[in-house]
Amino acid sequence: MSILNDLIFCLKPRCPLCRGSRLFKPWSMTVVDKCAKCHAPLGSHDIGDGAAVLLVFVLGFSIIPMAWAFELWAAPPLWLHVVLWGIVGLGMIALLLPASKAYIIMLEHRHRK
Repeated sequence: MSILNDLIFCLKPRCPLCRGSRLFKPWSMTVVDKCAKCHAPLGSHDIGDGAAVLLVFVLGFSIIPMAWAFELWAAPPLWLHVVLWGIVGLGMIALLLPASKAYIIMLEHRHRK
């Protein structure tokens, strides 16, 4: 249980117990009802908006300074800012939202009493 193993788990979300089958349904952020390999019940996890709130803070504290530095360095037109940072933001959400949700589920499963 090292932080590196946890981060690798989050980038490729699998069952928190056996780490063998998928955590989410295909093309969805919905957690599967039970693991296909070890049959652990996974559908009972309720993380609410935890993953989204985490992303609001991470993206807010990373994209805004990058956009400001880019403005000071290149002074591009406003439409370029909208297109560039919209694409960067959506890309980061697509990568980090499943990972943060998988991390919260893993922690919930690990520390469940």
